[in-house]
Order: sequence, then C-alpha cells, then structure tokens
Amino acid sequence: MTYVETLTNAQPNLNLYGGKGSNLIEMIKLGINVPPGFILNTNAYRKFLENSNLREEISKSLSTEYSPKDILIISTKIRESFLKSQIPYEVIKEIKKAYNEMCLNFSSKISFSVRSSANIEDSSKFSFAGQAESYLNIITFKEILESIKNCWISLYSPNALLYLLHLRKKAKNLSLIDLEMAVIIQKLVKSQISGVLFTANVINNATDEMLINSTWGLGETITSNLIIPDLVILNKNKFDITKYVIGEKEKISLPNPEGSSTILTATEQKFREQSSLNKSKLLKLYNLGLKLEKHFKYPQDIEWAIENDKIYTLQSRPITTLRN
Repeated sequence: MTYVETLTNAQPNLNLYGGKGSNLIEMIKLGINVPPGFILNTNAYRKFLENSNLREEISKSLSTEYSPKDILIISTKIRESFLKSQIPYEVIKEIKKAYNEMCLNFSSKISFSVRSSANIEDSSKFSFAGQAESYLNIITFKEILESIKNCWISLYSPNALLYLLHLRKKAKNLSLIDLEMAVIIQKLVKSQISGVLFTANVINNATDEMLINSTWGLGETITSNLIIPDLVILNKNKFDITKYVIGEKEKISLPNPEGSSTILTATEQKFREQSSLNKSKLLKLYNLGLKLEKHFKYPQDIEWAIENDKIYTLQSRPITTLRN
C-alpha cells in the first residue's frame, strides 16, 4: 500500500487526497502554477488509526448524541490520544523519502507548508474550510511529522466538531467516523504579496464581478482576519477595475528568520498606504480566476501568493456562501 505521492504524479481522488489535495492535483494537470510538493493520503491516516486502536475510541466518543457543551471534553480527549500514539514506521519511511527528495531538489534552504485536506472539504455540498489546520514555514523532518499529526487532530477540534454538529442538525447525512484526512506538504511560497480571489462578488452576490483581497507577506493575515486588506472589485465580463480600496494592512506575516513558524510584525507606514497589486498583476489574477471557474464549472474561492513576480495558486474551492 502506498501512503505518499508527489502532487505531479497523483490523480484527483476525493477519498484518497481530500478536497483541497484533489483540486491542487487537478490544477497542476490544467497547467496552473502550484507550489511543488507531495501528499500523504488517507491510507496513512487509516493506518495510524488501526495501529493505535484509535478508531474504536473515536467511534465510542462520537457515537452518542453529543451537545455543544460536551465538545471541548471530547476534543481534548481525542487530541491527547492522538499525541500519545506513534505514526507507523512504514508511513514515516515514505514521508522521509519524499522530504529528502524535496530538500535535494532545492539548493536554497527550503521550508514547507503543511496543510490538511479532509475528504469532505472543498465540495459544493460541504465547506470544511477554516475547520482544519495549516502550518507554515516548517523546516525540520521532526516538525513535519508533528504538523501532520496536528492536521489529523484538527478533524476533531472544537470548531470542527461544532461544525459537524451543525451539519447533523441540518439533516446532512454524515457519519463522523467516515471523516478522513490527507495532508499536503509543499515548498513554502515566501510571498511578497498574497491574498484571496473570489470569482463572484461575495459581498453583493454579483456573479458578473470578481472580488480580491490582498496584502503584503504571507496570506494568513487575511485568512485569519487579522488585518483590513486591500479590496479590489473587477468586472468579470471584460477586465476592468471597478473599485480599489486600499486597506490598512496594519500587520504583516513573514517566515521566522530564526527557525520554524511565522512572525507577525507591524507593516511600515509607506506600505500601509500603498496598493499591494498593480494593474498587470490584477490582469493575471483575473485570467487565473476565469480559467479556474470555467474548469470547475462553479464560482471559486482561490488562495494565491506572489513570490518574485510569479503567481502561485495555493488552493481553489467552490464559494458556498452565494445565495441564489
């Protein structure tokens, strides 16, 4: 059984690679620029559960009708069990091989992003976005293994369990024990500019407009709602900047120069007052949005990053908040 596959060699498979992973694989085949990396499939997650007898424990914890007040206790108990359990040797062996190959392929000091990809994530029916974890600027092999385990654990975070309880109340047919997690390990894009592109205007529901949020540095300041980013509205039918509002961009996220993880620092005043995207970059993002919406046949929520003037697409998923 295989546990690890390079993103360029894998074939889209929701059950094996989760929603985020499958979409990345599909984008690579479409010729979209995606950061290089590999993916730990759901076979590895299942193997981990089997070897540690965690599946039975999770089933028992989640079999009863839990309420919001029980969530923290259940989540903490599952987390502690995961942390005490070892990742199987055969899984570690494949991760180590892929990690070593990545380190050999890049001459500069490489660091990684480690992102979770759940098997219900990024579909038009469910939006698990924001429920599962991502870890940025991870350097050592030991830290990658820790991040992988934390991605698995995030399936049972308080936020995730609350979301799943919400789905259950809406009569969505979803068995919690059927949830599985793949993990994407990619070369970190040390972006000077990053953001989110919606191929429909999520503020007013206009499908003939695109909406872009952008900022300096890494995009976690936007995805974690830590700043007021620049806001751009584009006419989708013909490239035209309808609106450009310069946000305060009061903080910037950067790779930690002294080790793993990221640091958050105040943005220099001149950059706060400056627009983060010029017309040329906006045109490239506009074309990217058109291409992905056409391919996936649905308005897309796209995370992107620009390093040395090159646009990398970090993920693309359906916008689930649009009202008919």
